[in-house]
Amino acid sequence: MRFPLPLPSISAARGFLLFALVTLSLGGACEDKHIGRICELGTNAIDGGSSGSSVAVISSPALECPSRICIYPGGDNAQMANTGPLCTASCSSNDDCSDGETGPKGNPTDRHCENGFVCMWPTGNTGDFACQSFCVCRDFVIEPTGGFKKPPGC
Repeated sequence: MRFPLPLPSISAARGFLLFALVTLSLGGACEDKHIGRICELGTNAIDGGSSGSSVAVISSPALECPSRICIYPGGDNAQMANTGPLCTASCSSNDDCSDGETGPKGNPTDRHCENGFVCMWPTGNTGDFACQSFCVCRDFVIEPTGGFKKPPGC
């Protein structure tokens, strides 16, 4: 014997639809990872870029960063950049880095990134963060035509 299921009332259906829309709008929003927030590495491995080091320094856990990762990427432009260590997050494309916090251009007292962020592999295939891509400030790197490619061996 089959029992017919009661049909929901129109007001119940509207209530469910409203609940679903609110849930999707809240759950579908991207969290702010505060890429670009100034952070502390907890080491004296950098000297403000004057050494021109191309070695990335990554500190985790960095409690001031939602991702818990602070990075000073070194890189091609490290000697010229006035930018300091910044919060980062993992990424799969430059779009993942597009909402990074930046500061005013040409202000020597501001340590924020001036030129936005790019998704790349700052440690290549070595170290604790080997083969992991992160949002890196463009102040530190020269982006090749066609973007950064995954390092060999990753």
